[in-house]
Amino acid sequence: MQSEQILIETSRTHRRRLGAALAFGTLDERRAANTNGKRALGSIVTAAVACAAMVGTSFVVDLLGRQREEQAVASFRAALASNPLKPGGDWVQDDRTGFLRNRRTGVIVDPQTGYVVDARSGLARDPQGRLIDPRIDWYIDPKTGYYTDPATGLTIDPKTQQIVRTR
Repeated sequence: MQSEQILIETSRTHRRRLGAALAFGTLDERRAANTNGKRALGSIVTAAVACAAMVGTSFVVDLLGRQREEQAVASFRAALASNPLKPGGDWVQDDRTGFLRNRRTGVIVDPQTGYVVDARSGLARDPQGRLIDPRIDWYIDPKTGYYTDPATGLTIDPKTQQIVRTR
């Protein structure tokens, strides 16, 4: 009985194979050899696209960083070149410092910020206690002498007028 069952299954399998060969062609025509060529080509194209995206992103980030640095240096130079202090009332322009001095009290004040300016250094302190140059409104690090732009946070060496990497 077991051998009859095997014979029936074998003939059924042969019939299916012959029917498939008749309908779809020989086995070689139905099964294409898998060479993985398409996968390799797809991987190369994907890697090239990823590399191009990274290079493009790096270029844009670097370009924006350079523009930000150049803008900060230009802002620093423009602030140094302009002095918006104007005399009036009890306030007269101090010829030695270029700031406004009160004739009655002798106090030197920056009219833009209202900060009292130290007569010896020409610098002021903001309400947070940071040292500030009232002519250009940039913060100064007393240890290094570097100026920091409050708008961008970039730090500049005033001697070389180059961006300083503080991190």
